[in-house]
Amino acid sequence: MKQAADGCITVREEHLFWLEVLEDHAHFLRDYLSPVETRWWHEAEKFIGWFREAIRQASSLPPDDTANSERMTAFARNVYPLADAYCRLEGHMQHLRLWNRVNLNLTPSYFNGTISENREYLRQLAFLMKGVPAKPLTLTQLLDLWLEDQLGHAVLLQGLLDPVERTLGAEADKYAAQFSSYLVKNRAMQGYLRFTPPGFPSEIKFASEVLGTVKAFYEFVQRIVAQYRHAQLLSKSTLRFLEHHFPESCYFMRKLAVFVPGSPSFADCPLTRPSFGGA
Repeated sequence: MKQAADGCITVREEHLFWLEVLEDHAHFLRDYLSPVETRWWHEAEKFIGWFREAIRQASSLPPDDTANSERMTAFARNVYPLADAYCRLEGHMQHLRLWNRVNLNLTPSYFNGTISENREYLRQLAFLMKGVPAKPLTLTQLLDLWLEDQLGHAVLLQGLLDPVERTLGAEADKYAAQFSSYLVKNRAMQGYLRFTPPGFPSEIKFASEVLGTVKAFYEFVQRIVAQYRHAQLLSKSTLRFLEHHFPESCYFMRKLAVFVPGSPSFADCPLTRPSFGGA
């Protein structure tokens, strides 16, 4: 099987990963809307079905097809309007939430993360529609995108736990603080690159440190999910929401490992959720 050099992820795997991410986002939008918001609830519900169909079509793509194959190019062209339309829907939801004009139990900043991820898929599709591989993100760009995601997951997890789960909440807070500090450091790294080429020792050390923390947080969420499955976790979460963390973290670790010499490839880290009919 031919695999992309950037994180050993094929074009087909990229599509399947991003479409599942967007389907999950549509589930979360629907689930956190009040039943009185019938218009937006139905909009989110429609996107769930459309993403599910796109995933079905992506699953039938040849696993070893490269970006310049006719089927891959056609699929990218077909799926771009869907991803773009959903990005616009979430942008409008964020706008309404900022003005408190929608009964939605999600914050405006929540949408910053989901929209950034959607826009990254759109960026990749812009290349794939032309039959060329997407230009990989630089290390600082990669960290900007996915550290915001990791921070959001830690903060959301803490908020979903029952207040009596103080030990788990404190651990989630610890990871949130680490990811927040990494975001600040990454902004400084961007400044250093104005006069210093990438790949200098402290930048590589920073990437390695982030990789280790993401892996540790992944294992922490695995423990959380195991407790949830055995009804041992007191929370207001859903299995889908918890498991959404896994493919995104695996994707991040695969991409990040490229920048860390001697790091494992994380090729066995799955880019899809363990459960497909999650609650």
